[in-house]
Amino acid sequence: MVKTRSLFPLIGIAACALVLSGCVVRGPFVKVTPESLELSRGPAAPFLSLAHSPGALYAVFADRSTTTLDLVELPDGPHLPSASPAPEVIDKVDVIAPLSPAFGEHVLCVADGSAAVLYLDRETDVKNVLKLATRKLGETLWNLDILEPTGDPLALDPDETRGFGAAWSSGLLSYRSAGGQAAAVIPPIPFKLEGRPSPDGAGGFTAFDSLTSQLLSLRWTGTGLSTQVVPGGSPVQASLRSASGKLQVLSWDAKARRLMLNQETSPGGTFSSATVTVCDGTGTVALLPGESDSTLLILFDEISSIGADRIVSQVSLIAPGSVLGARGSRYRKAVLSSGDSRIEGFAAARTADALYVLVSQGGVKLLRIPLVP
Repeated sequence: MVKTRSLFPLIGIAACALVLSGCVVRGPFVKVTPESLELSRGPAAPFLSLAHSPGALYAVFADRSTTTLDLVELPDGPHLPSASPAPEVIDKVDVIAPLSPAFGEHVLCVADGSAAVLYLDRETDVKNVLKLATRKLGETLWNLDILEPTGDPLALDPDETRGFGAAWSSGLLSYRSAGGQAAAVIPPIPFKLEGRPSPDGAGGFTAFDSLTSQLLSLRWTGTGLSTQVVPGGSPVQASLRSASGKLQVLSWDAKARRLMLNQETSPGGTFSSATVTVCDGTGTVALLPGESDSTLLILFDEISSIGADRIVSQVSLIAPGSVLGARGSRYRKAVLSSGDSRIEGFAAARTADALYVLVSQGGVKLLRIPLVP
């Protein structure tokens, strides 16, 4: 069951769909000037990942010019460094031209002093291999496992032993626990991924199934995958589970040209739905926690017309104005990156005092936006 709430405009007054406090969204855009660091000049695949651990950031992307899956590790400090270290090659993931539409498909997880990357490697024009690379932070060599049957990577789940469970889809959902063998999901669940999966930050993930045209919330229970349908979801989506256990899902409705927020009214309960904003050409969204359990940071790419003959592609942020240095707690919009080249994709992560955004637009760059507590 879905309860529809009112439009959440950027200018004007409306019921605030993003928080329970009933705030309103008003006023002009907030101007922010992010720090920017070029990580790669080469064109990258739309699949990007960004993760944070104490003192460091980890960016993973696939370089089309070298056909490699690359990792860049950077310090998390008050400013970005003046220059980026050279990308570290995790693996060469395609060898046959033209590149596969799935080139660079991967998921990244950094937790408890270890890192893991679950990725698809096109070894020949007829053979794809699903690989899991893991290592302790600070080490240089990756431990490599091959997961079968091959398929689309969906999620990584860290456990108490510092290992990683892995979920993927080969036409059926599969899960392998840390250090174990591939576990068939019983009963078998047919599934074909469309778009990109999203971790919910609490051990589960969301992914859009093209077989049923449904967005699913999934979680490994130890004996199987629990599934929940998220009403009104789309392939362009991101999810976040609040500290109180309620699932929140941001998705783009291409037909209606609207960015929608679906929220559980209680953990495991029904969803309420609200329009966040109107936007065009959105291919990636992100949903991050704000300064409290009732506030959010919403990111999305969009195409914007700035004149009769010019269209730009930009990454936009909607957040409480106070977080961006503006007055008040009303939600405001800021443009973080804009250019003539189309944004292929982005990934975002936050720390206590900053928002980081990894953007593929021509090359790959990392943005840092300070956040005001």
